[in-house]
Amino acid sequence: MDGFIEFNKKSKAALAAFFVYCFTIRTHVSVVRLRFVFLVILTTVSVTLVNGQKQLILLKRGDVIARFTEGEYIKCELKNKTIVEGIAIRFNDFSILTLNDTIPFESIYKINVKGRRKANTLNKLGTVMMIAGVGYFVIDQINTLIVDGQNGIDEQVVITSVALTATGAALRFIRSPYQKLRGLSLRTIDPTSRYYQYD
Repeated sequence: MDGFIEFNKKSKAALAAFFVYCFTIRTHVSVVRLRFVFLVILTTVSVTLVNGQKQLILLKRGDVIARFTEGEYIKCELKNKTIVEGIAIRFNDFSILTLNDTIPFESIYKINVKGRRKANTLNKLGTVMMIAGVGYFVIDQINTLIVDGQNGIDEQVVITSVALTATGAALRFIRSPYQKLRGLSLRTIDPTSRYYQYD
């Protein structure tokens, strides 16, 4: 009888240890399952967000002139001379959906690209001329003060310097904020396109 009681105690202890072990494994498996489910949900949401973000680009002979993303403010002048503006909610293959309106690509005459397009040759030349105008004046002043030991400003240098700087500023800053779509291609792209640009 004593042996049976001892066996019973050992079996109860072993049974209790087995249940504790099973509970630990079950808890561990539940945590692993929860982590796996959370990882799957997170991956699905991130892939959906990445694939859902489209861009609108202006192409000229394969070069991107301007780029817009969903959620940005867009301003267009239509062919009937009306101006349409708003926040772009979505880009389709043939239109822009804003909060207030749908703008078909075919009805757009020109689009506001201020601050979005790259500097062209005239803009770069204007920057160089501005730097040259200011540099010419500064170099003449250094030359006059240090080398010749004289004071004063040469009137011809001032005229040349101001002319260079003013012409450079005109070339650099005077530019229409609108880009006409004549000869350009307006396209909606997704991350699979070679033109897509990540922020």
